[in-house]
Amino acid sequence: MKKSIILALVASAFTLSVSAQKYAVVNTQKVYQAIEAYAEAVEEIDELATAYQKNIDEAYQKVEEMYQNYMIARDGLTYEQQKAEEQNIIANEQKITTYQQNVFGTDGILTKKQEELLKPFHEKVATAIQNFATAGGYQMIVDIAITALPYYSPEIDITEEIIKLVK
Repeated sequence: MKKSIILALVASAFTLSVSAQKYAVVNTQKVYQAIEAYAEAVEEIDELATAYQKNIDEAYQKVEEMYQNYMIARDGLTYEQQKAEEQNIIANEQKITTYQQNVFGTDGILTKKQEELLKPFHEKVATAIQNFATAGGYQMIVDIAITALPYYSPEIDITEEIIKLVK
């Protein structure tokens, strides 16, 4: 009998503490889309990526042409000339691969530019969410743009409030 009373008290205390906690959801993707300067920064990054990719594609096309020309002329070349041409083609492919890694790699030019342009927006949104949570007494705010939730009530979605704070 004592165990069931204690268990009931613990369960009710747990229920009260859980229901007293404040939590919310925010869709940071919508927040970023609402910031015009963020969209402009993303567009600039996309244009840079397209330009870099075009340069890489053109370089690979030149290497392909070198290879096709080599295949046509190969029978008329000496063994040493064949090896020199093959080495030249391989060296050019390696240069392109290195360039591609320097542009698109994890420490590449494009990654650094993306960080440079987008980091201020990320910091601004994170600060707005943190300030909102602190002012409102929220224990947890979940970003539904990153985390899939099977269900949440639209009443706890604070996305519009965050958009107002960052604008």
